[in-house]
Amino acid sequence: MANKVIGKIPYSLALRPSIPGDKNSEKKIYATAQIDESVDLKTLAKHMRQHGSSYSVGTLQGVLTDMVECTLELLKQGKSVNYDGLMRLHVTISSDAVDDVEDFNPAAHIKRVNLRGDVDESAKAFLNSDVDFEYVITREAQALAKKAAKEALGTGSGDDNGEGGGDGGDDNGQTE
Repeated sequence: MANKVIGKIPYSLALRPSIPGDKNSEKKIYATAQIDESVDLKTLAKHMRQHGSSYSVGTLQGVLTDMVECTLELLKQGKSVNYDGLMRLHVTISSDAVDDVEDFNPAAHIKRVNLRGDVDESAKAFLNSDVDFEYVITREAQALAKKAAKEALGTGSGDDNGEGGGDGGDDNGQTE
């Protein structure tokens, strides 16, 4: 069964180095996703309810909250957690190197635990099927336009709750 177009992914264009990490490489124009909202668990629960779930928003939110807490516990136990059809989460460790195994002290040498995710191929396929896009200006440009409009109208400094700024990420078709 073909997937239906559910919405349009907003994007803008950005000038970036053609070789990631090499600021001196030739600059090219890439599309970059524009994220305009971060959805919390309550909003996700409301969305699930709108899709016909027989559970209340409160029950769904509780289940999702428990899922997050249990996921973190399992990750701290060295397990990976697979959200079938979405992604598999796991941890990696950043540490300093030592020359001899006898010299390694986890308290001194392990610097950070990192959360990583491997996106399920079916999720990637879903996101790339029957997708539509909508060109938008960057959030930073939107914030500047709001500020200029407020200043022109004399309605304030234009400091609008601190939002705006960056785009949705460095999505120039290259992996991290």
